[in-house]
This record gives sequence, structure tokens and C-alpha cells, in this order.
Amino acid sequence: MKIEYPISRICRVLNINRRSYYKWCNIGEPIANNNKQEIANVISEEHRNVKGIYGTIRLKKHIENKLKIVFNHKLIRRYKKILGLETIKRTKKGLSVSRAKEKNLINKAQYLIECNFTSEKPGQKFSSDVSYIKCSDGTLYLSAIKDYFNKEIVSLSTSNNNDINLIKESYKNIKVQKDAIVNTDQGAVYFAYEYVELAKEMNFTRSMSHRGHCWENCPIENWFYQLKHEWLCQFSKLTRKQATEEIKKYVYWYNNERIQKNLGYLSPVQYRLKYLS
Repeated sequence: MKIEYPISRICRVLNINRRSYYKWCNIGEPIANNNKQEIANVISEEHRNVKGIYGTIRLKKHIENKLKIVFNHKLIRRYKKILGLETIKRTKKGLSVSRAKEKNLINKAQYLIECNFTSEKPGQKFSSDVSYIKCSDGTLYLSAIKDYFNKEIVSLSTSNNNDINLIKESYKNIKVQKDAIVNTDQGAVYFAYEYVELAKEMNFTRSMSHRGHCWENCPIENWFYQLKHEWLCQFSKLTRKQATEEIKKYVYWYNNERIQKNLGYLSPVQYRLKYLS
């Protein structure tokens, strides 16, 4: 910018001592004194690869797992500040989530999970729900299923309609163990006779959180929140077709690459494969 503005003015605006600026130029470091371009390149590239979703600690573990390079978390934090690398912050703003209203109490199920969101093996306990995503050409309905064992999204489906067909499609790919439990909220589709029959056919037990107690089905609720604020909110209004494609991309990345602290900084798939090996 020195072509357009005097150095003295730039230093005054940025509150930088002019002598310090010239000293910095003479040293020739492109980032800042005592910092290396090679380290900066690694941190900035991996920050871009994860689309700015990881904070300092998770980015540190990601670099260790992927590149086998160990950086101190304070060093990463300092470089991020120097390079202007910001982590995506979740806010209450964004795409809305809605629920179907309760229509029928005949097929109501007990809440069997009792806020115990852990599982000793895959396919034993699941969390499922339907989320509404506003798109430029209407509302997209997303049904997803999350395994408590490794936080993996084991199946999902999208549709222009929130009906039992959406639920059936999303349950096609799940593999349930004997005496498996699938917990949902009290949405209308989960009271449907067809869903009750689906549970019998697939040999899983239905569980329902209490009316208005969203925290009792928080594993899948949290994932919907992550999907919207880590991925979908970086785009302007998507069409339903575009939103479906982006959801699939996020699920693949989430399952296979997104490391989680409570999984020992492994991705859900890595954690499952480690358990099975």
C-alpha cells in the first residue's frame, strides 16, 4: 500500500512504530519476526482444507493425524492471528429447524434412553429426527440417523415432503443389533402405523423423548445444528437439489474426516474401524 499512501500515515493508522516497520522489512520475514513461512503455509492450507471449522486444538490434532507434524497449540493460535485465519463461529442465526406436531398418542413410546447418550458397540442405540431446511425453491426435509457409539451418521434421506416415505428411505441403510433402540421426538411421522410396522420388521425398539424436551434427543439435534452452522450457512440460499448435494458432502466429510475430541481426535469411521480391528 506504500504506492498509494505514505509509510508514515500507514504506520500511524495501524499504530505501528515506523522504525519497527523498516526493521521488519530489513529482516525480510514475510509474516512477522521469528515466524517461518513453511509453518504458515501448513497451518493456512489445513485451515482452508477444513473450511475454517476447526478451532486451535482440533486443528492441531488434525495436522498431527494427517501430516504427522506436531505444533504447539499456542504456536498455531499465534499464526492464525498473524494470518487472519478465523474459525467459523456458531450463532443462533441461520437456517431454521422445525418439528412436526403431535397428531396421535395411540402409538406413543416410552423414553428408554434416559439421557444416556453412550453405547458400548455399534448399531445398539440411535438418535433420529427430521429437520426442515429453507431453500430458494421451497422447504427441504432431512431425516437422519446417528449412532450413539461413534457419533456417525449411518443413514439419511431428503424429500420435498415430510411423510412416512421420507422416514422409510432414511432407515434403509442402518444395521441394527439385537435389542437396538431408536430414539426420536414426538413428531407426527413417528406415531404413524407404518413406522410402528417398520420397527417390527427391522427388529428395533422405539423410544420417544418427552414432549418439549429437545435435550432428550440432543445427539441428532446437535448434528443438525453443526450441519447448518459449519456447512450450509457458508452458502447463499440454495435450491433443494443443491442443498441435498451439500448435505451429502458434509456427511461424508463428517463421518470420514472430521475429528472429534471425545473420540480421541479420530473421525467416527476411524473410531469404528479401530474398535472392530
